[in-house]
Amino acid sequence: MNLTPNEVLIISLVALVALGPKQLPQVARQLAKGAAQLRRLNAQIRNEFDAVVDEAVVESHDRELKEQANPEGEPLHPRDNQ
Repeated sequence: MNLTPNEVLIISLVALVALGPKQLPQVARQLAKGAAQLRRLNAQIRNEFDAVVDEAVVESHDRELKEQANPEGEPLHPRDNQ
């Protein structure tokens, strides 16, 4: 979200009038904490998603290599026959 300096000024003035000078710093801190929590949650979700995708890619790659090594579907080892 890109805000111009004029938009930030207008939002700040409206907030100052609506909340008053005593509550404004308190509300600003709460908003900043909430934004930080959202960023951390977003990063955590992204990391978990990336890990799952990476694991699926590795499994798919391993499966593809096994199929290429044994296109007939015959077991690679005698114990695989069981």
